[in-house]
Amino acid sequence: MPQLFMPTARTSQRRLNRFTQIVRFFRVSRLLLWTLWVMYHERRRVLRARARGDLEAQPNVERLIEVLVAFRKTAVDLGVLMIKLGQFLSSRADLLPQQALDVLGSLQDEVPPAPFTHVVSVIESELHRPVAELFSSLEPTATAAASLGQVHKAVLPGTGQVVAVKVQRPDIERLVNMDLSTIRFVIWVISRFVDTSEFIDLRAFYREFRRTIFEEIDYIREAANARRFAEIFKDKPYIRIPPVIEGYVSRRVLVLDWVDGIKVNDYVELEAKGVSRMAVARRTVEAYFYQFFEIGFFHADPHPGNIFVQPGPTPGSEPTVAFVDFGMVGSLTRATKQGLRDLFLGFVVNNPHNMVSALAQLGFIGEGANLNAIERGVTLIMGQYHGMTLGEARDMNVREVAHEIEDLFYRQPFRVPAQFAFAGRAVGTLSGLATGLAPEFNLVEVAVPYAQTFLGLNREGAGQTVQQVLRQVVDAGRVSLTLPSTLDRVLAKLEAGELEFQFGEDGRNGTSRRGRRSSSSRASSGTLVALIACVALLVAGVALGLNQLTLQSWFCLGLGGLAAASLVVRR
Repeated sequence: MPQLFMPTARTSQRRLNRFTQIVRFFRVSRLLLWTLWVMYHERRRVLRARARGDLEAQPNVERLIEVLVAFRKTAVDLGVLMIKLGQFLSSRADLLPQQALDVLGSLQDEVPPAPFTHVVSVIESELHRPVAELFSSLEPTATAAASLGQVHKAVLPGTGQVVAVKVQRPDIERLVNMDLSTIRFVIWVISRFVDTSEFIDLRAFYREFRRTIFEEIDYIREAANARRFAEIFKDKPYIRIPPVIEGYVSRRVLVLDWVDGIKVNDYVELEAKGVSRMAVARRTVEAYFYQFFEIGFFHADPHPGNIFVQPGPTPGSEPTVAFVDFGMVGSLTRATKQGLRDLFLGFVVNNPHNMVSALAQLGFIGEGANLNAIERGVTLIMGQYHGMTLGEARDMNVREVAHEIEDLFYRQPFRVPAQFAFAGRAVGTLSGLATGLAPEFNLVEVAVPYAQTFLGLNREGAGQTVQQVLRQVVDAGRVSLTLPSTLDRVLAKLEAGELEFQFGEDGRNGTSRRGRRSSSSRASSGTLVALIACVALLVAGVALGLNQLTLQSWFCLGLGGLAAASLVVRR
């Protein structure tokens, strides 16, 4: 009689796990296909309508909200990567209009904590010592739990130092890889049937999301980020970055000094402790502008759970602001900073063409995009804000302006590079925090000094900025005037310092030989250059004035006057 196969408990568990994976794969795939298709369809419809001249075209917001509410509900149920994907989407103004972004903006990264037995197992396997040796006490209840990890309070032996122990959730790398494979599969399926490149670069989106997630689950990298922030703020005693506890760091475990403080949005407790909410708002915002404009490396997740306030020693004294959780960071490279300067200078001289060029340099515009359509969109928004005085800028509602810019991104073929998505999300969160702390707080007023330094509008950067403004003005003149092609080429060579004059040494027409120029040849060359510059700048100044471009007109006329004076002196 043949023996019947009786499945073991291990076999049953393996089958259950496989079944669970299959069910998860289908749930994630269905959700992503539906969500991405609706996002793509609505954005394509709006962009094509606008390309046909229908400037009032709007997405079907109700349809988008319907799919995103379902996404939000399923993400909370599935946990792990889907919550992170929802948060990542909530920073992409190029993919969703503002009302739809708001649906995902409230998606909280809070889930039930993993069992304490898992926490002990991970700590001991990662740090290679029993928990009893590593800590004199370790609280079994998590003080915070998120989709990728959780935090427990502990005390170090010998010193009695109170620390925060951050531990990854069970099987996190396998779950992350499984969900990433599903996302990649869904994008492959969509790309097989639809060309989304003009509207949404799905593959680039996936690459950025994947990179962000793997950086966030690498606690060795997070420890390096924390050390870097500690170095950045070492001379600013009112900002606290908890030190990393050396010898207590691995890919899945990170131990830092414990931060006692009041949650930044606990207004009742702040007032009970006599803390100035205005001082907290100013210090928090200044810390971020310092990171953005001066360092180019910033904490990219400034939600209230990551910012704490420590009251001063006496009531009314200056508080300390402490930051925690350094897994998500952003950075601005030297090329990015230069692109931002070019963008700002294009705005100063009212040159949408140069602004679009700067946006392309920064990665906001993909290949094959309709640059004329984008330039028209930039021109419209410049018409609203260009020429605004500093006083008017201070009176702006930053959040309303941000929403208008987000709407522009959605209704034009823009894409938002990851570092700007993080920065935009951080500024939006920061603006909300500051307004909640002190409704009268003025974000623009605090930003101005940092922006001036960043743009080189101080003594050290003044020379370079003048050159950049000159280049932009000449470009503005070239775009707004239909200069004769010969003069245009001469101006281009003059700008680049490539204009060369050759004079015949044998006195015959039509012949020239390379050789050392005589002093009279150099003088003639210099006179000709000055004459060309003088005429070109004066003509450009008059024409720009007729086109009501006052700033550029006076700038060109002034430079033309200087060139004429130079010519007279030489004569």
